Amino acid sequence: MEPRFTVHSRYSEKEAIRFNRALLYNVWHLKKTIIVSNIALLAMIVTSLIAHNYMFAISLLFALAVFNWYFFLGVDLKAARAYQKNKQIHDREFVFHFYDDQYENTAEDGTTSIVPYSTLHMIIDTPTNIYIMHAPTVGTIIQKANCPAEFIDFIHEIKDRYKI
Repeated sequence: MEPRFTVHSRYSEKEAIRFNRALLYNVWHLKKTIIVSNIALLAMIVTSLIAHNYMFAISLLFALAVFNWYFFLGVDLKAARAYQKNKQIHDREFVFHFYDDQYENTAEDGTTSIVPYSTLHMIIDTPTNIYIMHAPTVGTIIQKANCPAEFIDFIHEIKDRYKI
């Protein structure tokens, strides 16, 4: 049986960081956490200034800066370190063959795995990539730049058909 689509994808540090961000923002709702936390910290800063407690306001301002640094840059640094430690995916190329009911993943070393769509956890579609999630934190990275235009519609059909 011939695949409907064949897509090549290379895992890089940049892609690992994008994958981590997509998980944090789409699955773990980090954006909401950041917004609510920033609003709470800003309200506390304003309250401290109104009460003339300037040292506490300065401390909260410092906490706000550290908090935002951690969630915008710190998580990227952690993802980059995790990628560097995992030599199995380090700059490896994968070939994906997509069929009507499953896809086949072949690594450049020849190892192959077959994944039925019915076992998938979710599919995350971002402006640059599609993440096919096997579990809440395990997934496959597909770069849209390497995909034919019809592939995006096919993935959306799979997502709707299997309610993932």
